[in-house]
Amino acid sequence: MPHADKTQPANATPQRRSFLIRFAASVFGAIIVLFPFVAGSGVLLSPLRRRRKTADGDAVNATQQEGFVRICPLDALSADGVPRPYAVTMDVVDAWTRSRGQRVGSVFLTRSEAEAGPQVTAFTAACPHLGCAVEFDADNDRYECPCHESGFAKDGAKMFGPSLRGLDPLEVKLVDNDGTSEVWVAFQHFRAGVAERIPVA
Repeated sequence: MPHADKTQPANATPQRRSFLIRFAASVFGAIIVLFPFVAGSGVLLSPLRRRRKTADGDAVNATQQEGFVRICPLDALSADGVPRPYAVTMDVVDAWTRSRGQRVGSVFLTRSEAEAGPQVTAFTAACPHLGCAVEFDADNDRYECPCHESGFAKDGAKMFGPSLRGLDPLEVKLVDNDGTSEVWVAFQHFRAGVAERIPVA
């Protein structure tokens, strides 16, 4: 009785080895091709993740999300009604780069006491005429621009000089941060040299 030939073709093993090599090469090739796209998508989506995380935070993070900048603790601001200058520093962020603690301008804060509690007003320190930094003249109880001699009342109204409008007011919030009341200001720049108060993006 003849026996069945159980031997495989001579080229079966090399073909199997060749298939496995090609398969492995395809897998590794796909990984190499896809890796830059995966890494790049992480960089591109990072700003979106940061915004979502901030929006889900506490009251301080919510205030930051609304465009407010922390200026100082309320207790650091004397309640004598005298305007005082404060630097405005914040993290400057574009989509991929964060520069921490950059000075972006300055404001004058004035604190007074009322029955409803502390009241804080804020003006940007930039003169509406051409953007020079104004100073508060305590002897004359007014703001003055040293560049072109515009003068402004304590409430920001124009008194004299070439400026076409009064000082630019800024919205203020008192935010509780772990039991400490802090002064936060919606800081922004305004176009100089015009009568209208036009925010600069």
